[in-house]
Amino acid sequence: MADENPLLKALPPEVDYLSYLTILEYNLNAKQLPVLHNILQDTTLTANIGWDLVHLLLPLLPESQACLRDVARLGNPREVVLKVTELLEALTTAVDVVEDNEDQEEVVKSSADDDQATASQPNEPSVEKNSPSQHDEPTVSPVRADQNEPREPPSRASQFRALVDMLAILHPRIKTKHPSRFLSTSLQSLLSAYATQLTGEDTTEAVLHLIKTFAGSRRPKLPPRRSGMQLLTQPRGTPDAAPDPEANHEPVAPEENDLQQRLLQSFLTFVVEGYLSCHRPGEGIVAMFWSSRLQEHLHPDKNIPGERLRCEAFEKDENLHRRDSILGQMLALARDLNLSPNDLVKTLVEPEDPTNEDSDELPSSASDVPLSRPGCLYLLCATITSNIFFHAPSTIPHLSVFPIFSSILTNLLSELSSGSIGTECPSLIDSLLFLGTYIFETSGLGKPPKDDTLFTNTLQRISFLSANTSRAPLRYNAHVLASCLLHAHPDDRLRYSIIKDTLEHCPYENLKASAIGWLKDEIVKAETLASPNSSSAPAAETKFNAFTKGNCLSEIAPDVFLNPSEMPDENFMAHQAYFLAVLNLYYMLLVMKGPSGYPYIDTIDSGLDYESNHDWLTDMEMRVKKFKEENAWEAEEGMRLMEGLIEMCHEKLEPSYRGYR
Repeated sequence: MADENPLLKALPPEVDYLSYLTILEYNLNAKQLPVLHNILQDTTLTANIGWDLVHLLLPLLPESQACLRDVARLGNPREVVLKVTELLEALTTAVDVVEDNEDQEEVVKSSADDDQATASQPNEPSVEKNSPSQHDEPTVSPVRADQNEPREPPSRASQFRALVDMLAILHPRIKTKHPSRFLSTSLQSLLSAYATQLTGEDTTEAVLHLIKTFAGSRRPKLPPRRSGMQLLTQPRGTPDAAPDPEANHEPVAPEENDLQQRLLQSFLTFVVEGYLSCHRPGEGIVAMFWSSRLQEHLHPDKNIPGERLRCEAFEKDENLHRRDSILGQMLALARDLNLSPNDLVKTLVEPEDPTNEDSDELPSSASDVPLSRPGCLYLLCATITSNIFFHAPSTIPHLSVFPIFSSILTNLLSELSSGSIGTECPSLIDSLLFLGTYIFETSGLGKPPKDDTLFTNTLQRISFLSANTSRAPLRYNAHVLASCLLHAHPDDRLRYSIIKDTLEHCPYENLKASAIGWLKDEIVKAETLASPNSSSAPAAETKFNAFTKGNCLSEIAPDVFLNPSEMPDENFMAHQAYFLAVLNLYYMLLVMKGPSGYPYIDTIDSGLDYESNHDWLTDMEMRVKKFKEENAWEAEEGMRLMEGLIEMCHEKLEPSYRGYR
């Protein structure tokens, strides 16, 4: 029976290699794989045909894994690595094809809905019902001998892992004076395929295993971690790989070794960027949620009782715990590749080199290979969190708000004038807020920059994050960081100028509400320092402060206490958060009653620039009542809160101060 097997009967020299490949293409199926595995132990045969078997074996995964390893071990490594690179590029283009097909389906469907008669005419193009519609579709066609047998094609992820496994075997076999040329081509194709929706945990662990293979083991073996995937590692007892038939035994230059290491460093940073920047629909967790976990760690008194903490979620949720574990593997690889935290900071702070733009030419030196800035940021944050959350020994470089953090913000966020700050990847925003909070909590504001514009621009960038980012926890964390930086600046006049400018010119209502909160905090701080009972007030603070005794209120009152009676309903609704903040400020000013009355309230009413027979609080009360009468206000929680605050303010006012100016 063995002689009747076409794969055995036609073995060279019965036919030439090209003819044998044709026979394999027509007769190969899953049942023939054990036979092919034995055939491929012939080194000469595999060296001649192995490169052209890869695309035939991929559709037969996972059963064909052993044969793919045979090809990687015994085939011509230079030819096979080029074939693997070609198939990785095919995985990338497959996503574009699928997306184009989906777009075409939408166009055809829309056209059919608009004009059914035209769509039903003959000779019109149609889309088959079974056309590809999922990003996990196969990218290679099944072999012909198996067409009559139903078979689930392998996913793109399983094909990707198999090709990564082959690269781990192939590259160490290539002996050439310039191995970086093969490595660079493979890593570029690998990264392109990885970035096309293959950034899940399983594929990421496969890529990290590949990097570890290239970098070499420099650490004791880590204890096993729980994982949902078994890495495609070479089993024990597997025969050694065949030597490179085209080997060049000249010694590799030190510059070449530096270039290879830089390629792996760069590749790692882009893999980290791809992994943490990917969107996972339906999850309430933004990648690592470092900024919120840091807030929970630093300020446990502010944690809401009964609400599950994010630190707890990352400890107990298996998927989130695995994410932390993968970040730990990435940090270990960064150390193996001599990618230090100082290197990460240098990449983040320095202006981008225009000569490092995308180019089709292969790099000739390590300086030609850029690192991913977002990837460097993620690795730096992971280094810090490993020390904070897991007490891992790590060397953290000295970091400061100015100029280090301000430069990182400038390099990683959009231009201030673009209006798109806050629309960046949520993981990037989360990491920036984590880093800024960590620096401020450990080093404070430090020495403010001599140029006030630098401070103002830095504060604006963080404030825009609090206004525009789509995730509520990130908006809150950005607001907290912006508030800390503003209040820490020693110049009260600059702080006042920033608050006034925000109230006058900022287009975002939530930022204006934040500015009201800043104003309230500054007034409380100034009054506390000016109090006779305060022993910590500096001499300069006691002489003059822009926020003491209402110094600022007469000028800023028109920008704070807007006229509610002239606002149409839609504008009044849009200003709910703002008016709630103003009412909170008003109540606090009432609490600061002096021996002769309410100096702050008198200053406010005298400083308003609109005509009214009543004080501002009465105008506000009348506007809320009018809205209540004309609208279904009961459904608006904000309106109920406003009404409650107005009542609280009236309770604080003495009868002689109510109603009129």
